[in-house]
Order: sequence, then C-alpha cells, then structure tokens
Amino acid sequence: MVVRNFCYWKVEIVTSKIAVTHPALIDVAGKECQLPFLIEAYPESADTPLSELLDWLTETTTWREERLHRAGAILFRRFTAIRTAEDFAGVAQRMAPEILDYAGGTTPRSAITGKIVTSTDAPRHVVIGLHQEMSYLAPTQEFPDPTPDKVMFFCATAPGGGGQTPIADMRAVYRKLPRELVERFESKGGLILHRKLPTHKRYGFEVTWTTAFGTSNQAEMERIARKNGWPMSWGKDGGLEVTHGPSPIVRRHRVTGEKIWFNQAHLLHKSVAPWTSAWLGPSALERMKARVMEPFIRDRFYYHSTFADGSEISEKDLDTIRSVIAEEMVLFDWQRGDVLLIDNKLVSHGRQPYSPPRTIYAALLADQARRPAA
Repeated sequence: MVVRNFCYWKVEIVTSKIAVTHPALIDVAGKECQLPFLIEAYPESADTPLSELLDWLTETTTWREERLHRAGAILFRRFTAIRTAEDFAGVAQRMAPEILDYAGGTTPRSAITGKIVTSTDAPRHVVIGLHQEMSYLAPTQEFPDPTPDKVMFFCATAPGGGGQTPIADMRAVYRKLPRELVERFESKGGLILHRKLPTHKRYGFEVTWTTAFGTSNQAEMERIARKNGWPMSWGKDGGLEVTHGPSPIVRRHRVTGEKIWFNQAHLLHKSVAPWTSAWLGPSALERMKARVMEPFIRDRFYYHSTFADGSEISEKDLDTIRSVIAEEMVLFDWQRGDVLLIDNKLVSHGRQPYSPPRTIYAALLADQARRPAA
C-alpha cells in the first residue's frame, strides 16, 4: 500500500475565467505520481457560481477526458458551489450523457435524488475491497459493455476519521500479475458470478434481493433476469439464486487500447465472504459468534466466482491478485466538497472503515446513452 501526500506545483489554466491548479502528486518516498490527478480551484476561483462551473466543465471536456485516460482518476477540490446531492447531480450530467441506475449491484445503497445514491450503506467497520463497478456483468448483443464507464463520488460530509476511498490503477495490476496466472485465467473463457440473496435481512449486513434489484415483486424480478439473460431460481427459503456471466477477465480500454485487469474474483468469492470475519461486527465476541454461526448462515447470502467452465479458482491465485492490488492502492483523505471522477475500467475503488460522520454520494456514468430497444 502506498499512502500519498499532495505537493503543490501551481500551473494555471484559465477557461471561462476559472483558474485552477493541477499539482504533482508526491508519495512519501518522494516519487512523483499521477493518481489521482488533482484539479484545485485557486482562491479567487473557489466561489465560482455553480452555473459557471458547469459551463466550464462542458468547455473543458476534451482536456479533462485526456487527463482522465492518462491518470485514471481526477480529484476536484475547493469548488465551494458543490454543496448538495442536487449540485453533484448537475456536475455528473456534465461528465457523461447518462447517469445509470444501480440495479443488480452488490452493496446496499440508498437513493438520494434521481439516480444519485449513497456510496454504500455497509456498516462503518467493514472494509470494502477494491473493485471496478459491476465488472461481473456479461456482454450482450444489445450492450457489448454493460458496465459503467465512469464512477463519481462527492464528499458531502468528511469522515471523522478514516473512511478513505482507496483507488488502484488496474493497468499496473495487469502488468504486475504473473503471466502464467493471467494466461491461466484467460484460457478459462471468463468468469461466472453465483449469488444467493435472502428475502429478508436477518444477520449482519446481508443484502436482500429486493434491495439489490429495486423490486419486491417476484414476477418483476423474473422479468429483470430474463431481460438481462441472468439464470435465476428461487431457493427453498425464498431467497434468490442468480448467476451473472460469463464476464471478461481482461479488457482493452475503449479509448487508450490498454489492457486492464477487469474482474472481481478476488473479492466476490466464498473464501472472503464477510461472515468469515467481521460479519456481525468488529469486536472479538462478534467475530467469534460469526464463526460459530457460519454453518447456519453461509448458504443464505453469498457471492462466489468460478471460471466459465464451472471449475474453481485457486485460492493461491486469488491471494496473489489481492497482494498485487494492495501494492497499487492509493489513499487520500476526503475533504468536504471533494468530487472524485474515476474511469471505471482503468481504476478500481473501495472503502476504508471510518469514524462518523461520513456522507459520500455516488453516481454511475455511461459515455454513450444506453436506451434499450423497445
């Protein structure tokens, strides 16, 4: 893990009378880094009205996209006009033509306004591993790439402590992984994600199928699954069993052509299912209770990735992947008003445990409108 500090080299860019700096990022070893690329308002530009800021975002699209594809993530800081979820929605609409919904996601989230959601409603003691959003979704004829192109976060309330959103460059992860591991994964033809979601939350931070898919109607759930080509069935306990895939293991970026490690096998796997650790809470007693209860609850709620041919993934390989991702992980502390724009293919993200308060909103974006045929 690399914890990086910000070192300011002021470079002025003046567009629509908004002056900003983009500092070099220096890690603790004194090495210049590029993740995230920081765009910070000069003091005289910090209070630019929202309407002017939105116009500036539109006018600088080409410049911003070039830097996003080079760095993988951009952090906007000290723009005081961005105060609310509604303000954030306005910013998101200038970053891409469509804000996507979160149907089918793996973490509990709450709708805030329109398609703006909370970043996660998982308990504050839980570590959310680094991942690219919805990378488990399989390509279809209608949507050759159904995954979000960008992910955005807005810090409405800075954490009392911790609560960082770690990020990692998945191009670097792909380059660092042992070639034999990459070849072994790619030879299997993709990944399948098996999910079991209960109808009612009973233990820990289970995610119900009604929360994940935004409906409590079984017929509607079946329609959603048919529409997306997801095999599904209802368990004897009323829970939903659904399968996604096969999804790619490696992708080429649609703009840069670079190869990217693009899957969540290291995270969505029974070997790291949350009930094996802090499932019921962080204390020693809660951890002990989770271990005792594991045989009774492990089949109620799980995520488990296999290869497309049904064979299991080596836990040794998964440990190697986790170690390489950890080596590339970058941490920075949130400040109120920060907006983080991430290329969802190039860079993964997660969440660290935190002390309250913490309010982070999120938006999933598509670079081309995705309106399915009637």
